[in-house]
Amino acid sequence: MKFGLLVDCHVREGRTQTLAFDELFDQVDAAESMGLDSIWIVEHHFRPKASVLSASMMVAGAIAARTKRVRIGTAVQVLPLGNPLRIAEEVASIDHMSHGRFDFGVGRSSIPKFYDGFNIPYSESTARFTESFEIVLRAFTQETFSFEGDYYSYHDVSISPRPLQQPYPPIYMAVRTPEGFAHTARSGFNVVLWFMGDYYEDRLQIYRDEWQAAGHADPPEIHVRVPIFVAESEEQAREIPRASVVHDLHRVIAEATAMNAADRVAQAERYLSDYDEFLRTRVVFGSPESVVDRIEEFRERMGLTGLILDMNHGGQIPHEQVIDSIKLLTEKVAPRLA
Repeated sequence: MKFGLLVDCHVREGRTQTLAFDELFDQVDAAESMGLDSIWIVEHHFRPKASVLSASMMVAGAIAARTKRVRIGTAVQVLPLGNPLRIAEEVASIDHMSHGRFDFGVGRSSIPKFYDGFNIPYSESTARFTESFEIVLRAFTQETFSFEGDYYSYHDVSISPRPLQQPYPPIYMAVRTPEGFAHTARSGFNVVLWFMGDYYEDRLQIYRDEWQAAGHADPPEIHVRVPIFVAESEEQAREIPRASVVHDLHRVIAEATAMNAADRVAQAERYLSDYDEFLRTRVVFGSPESVVDRIEEFRERMGLTGLILDMNHGGQIPHEQVIDSIKLLTEKVAPRLA
């Protein structure tokens, strides 16, 4: 079992954006020194109450410069929002800066607000993703190429540097539909998933079946992002993150109301009135012993190979307590799941 830390740039109430970046890098240093396997970087746009981490590749480069051991991944790079040729150049550069420690997680995001801000119709997200991904792969694997598509046109271009890892860094796809799982398996790409109460069991079985049928030599990597908080006692694990969860649910309600997403509003309001249901169905908060049991359940039900630890769900847990949670996980949880 591999353990990676999700890093985000949450601005805690009454604190500055600069401090948010400082705390992000403190958590990176803790992950490196305490033995976690990887760092995973999110991407947000136009949602300051959720995160101010909009320049994920820039942050990845900074992490590469200050670490020596951990792998560094994007969870995920939203391909349709950037120029794919430029993204390919940035990935290859970070791959060299990290001495081959980069993992390239890609997706199209389920948040239309990202697209609205860049004046890109969300209805085009799938087509744009498909075209952008093809361009990135061509840039990685062909010395010189040309491309004519619906959104991009390139003539006799060649990126430099070339990726250090060959033919390119490991690719992780964010997928949801059965068709997406099947296509990703046939193509030989790993998957990165978000746990939101869904264990993806049927779709992961499709993924494994298609992977085996395609005859890929190595087994796939299945990494799952899960909100986790570890404390010395069950009561502490329940109460320390509570205010952060409530803060985030109010944010969800505000965003969903603006989008006329009545179902999301109703769900968030239900969790506000029933914190126990939220704890049972959406997160892994507990003592080291109970967290081990829950992770074992994830491993059994999903066949995952790696956890991406969202250890500050809602972004308002005091920084020192996030560091304490990382320490407890590395000392009292991870060794029992090796």
